[in-house]
Amino acid sequence: MGEASDGRGRDFANERRAYCEAREWLLNAVHELPVGVLWGPNGATAAECYEVLRGLDDFASLCSRLRLDGHERFIEQCRWHFDHYPHYLGRRRHFVDYSTYVVDRAGPMTVSAPPMPRQFAN
Repeated sequence: MGEASDGRGRDFANERRAYCEAREWLLNAVHELPVGVLWGPNGATAAECYEVLRGLDDFASLCSRLRLDGHERFIEQCRWHFDHYPHYLGRRRHFVDYSTYVVDRAGPMTVSAPPMPRQFAN
């Protein structure tokens, strides 16, 4: 028998892989907070933040399509940083550091990882 499908031709294994890869990519981008947003091993540029923001939108759509609960806070916290970090980069000479920038704007100092969906756990 084949893999489980969601009825729209998307196979469960591909959905699981897409979710896990996007989740890991986003978690990596924010794991050094409040130092800054990462792009791979380096700090993200403004253009890279916009690309990660598009990836976050795709992740949010995937979570909605899969009816995953408990991801809203993670998505909101990531979005705050991906929206604000380019602003900080363009004006960083006016700020002590990104941590101070976040505090001054009442942003989240860290991003809480979303729960791994039970159906995706190994």
